[in-house]
This record gives sequence, C-alpha cells and structure tokens, in this order.
Amino acid sequence: MESIDTLIQDRHLQMLKAALPYVDNARQKSIAMMVKFMELQRTMALFDSPENNLRMCSQEEETGDAPLQMLNAIREYCTEKEQEMIDNMMTFVQMFSTYGALFA
Repeated sequence: MESIDTLIQDRHLQMLKAALPYVDNARQKSIAMMVKFMELQRTMALFDSPENNLRMCSQEEETGDAPLQMLNAIREYCTEKEQEMIDNMMTFVQMFSTYGALFA
C-alpha cells in the first residue's frame, strides 16, 4: 500500500521544503503556498487518473479484514492513548467476527 504522500511528492518538492527555513521571511509564505498548490494539483491529477494506485493490494479480493487493516495503518500515527483505543476496537472487531463465524 502506498501513502498518498509518496504518490504526489517528488524530490523537487522535498528540496523546496528543505530549503524553506533558509529563505527570508518575506518569501517563505510564497514558496510554502506554491509547494502546497503543487501538491494539490498532483492530488487532483492522481484521482483523475485511471491508474490511481491509492488502493490496498487486496482490495479486489473484498476481504472482511479491511477495517482491521485500516485501523492498523492509522495506529502508527496515534498517541499511546489513541493506540490503546484502536487496540480495543481491533479486539472488539475480531471478537465480533469470531462470534459471527461461530453462530452463522
């Protein structure tokens, strides 16, 4: 699975972002706005493209564990307390699916 950032970023945008703190204050805003505008253009182009790669690899299989995979992907960016809540949600989803499989 690819992050949207890896699909819309390139080394040129990264170089502009890295140089930003070294530019005088008067130009920082303009450069930062230009970078964000370029990212927005690339995001729009990504979703207009038929080769949109922003999908999980197993999407065609219609797996029932997509919610768990999504929670696992989100968990990486959470605080410890949020991770604990996600862990609880994942446990609940797993218990619910096991219960459904047993009594279906």
